[in-house]
Amino acid sequence: MPLRDMYELCGQCGFIYARVDTEGWGKNSARRIMCPVCGWTAYEELNWESGEPEVVTRNIAKGYGAFRLLPPGGYCGYNAFHEHPSLEVLKTLTDLLSTKGWKGYISLWNDDTRKATLVHGSPLSKFDLLKRKLSEESYDEPHSDYRTSYEGNQDQAVIDG
Repeated sequence: MPLRDMYELCGQCGFIYARVDTEGWGKNSARRIMCPVCGWTAYEELNWESGEPEVVTRNIAKGYGAFRLLPPGGYCGYNAFHEHPSLEVLKTLTDLLSTKGWKGYISLWNDDTRKATLVHGSPLSKFDLLKRKLSEESYDEPHSDYRTSYEGNQDQAVIDG
């Protein structure tokens, strides 16, 4: 799959790198688009029996946030909240990130501001950018108004879209 087909524009927050995952089996295929910022998810399943794609299932789920957990020595993908997460869920995820040695982040969507707030961790930690104030930088991307800004420390980042 070409790199350009691995990302799409998020239908909720406008992040330009919503991840595209695909799979195929027999004469069927599926495609999921999930935004790692706000959690918005689109899913479609296709049947190719006639040689042309026939939509079997299609749905879109509003995002209430997203998270990624990487256990020590392991790997895990991006995950979305499709309803407001309970305090118990947030506490469990936060404990894994702050006391159990896991890496990753948790973001929550705010309908009033139409932005996701990074509430714990950092999606940028593998690039070692945590100590830099990104609010002073602007990315020279096709949609330069998308940026991550830090207000004080990494746990108070606001992801603008």
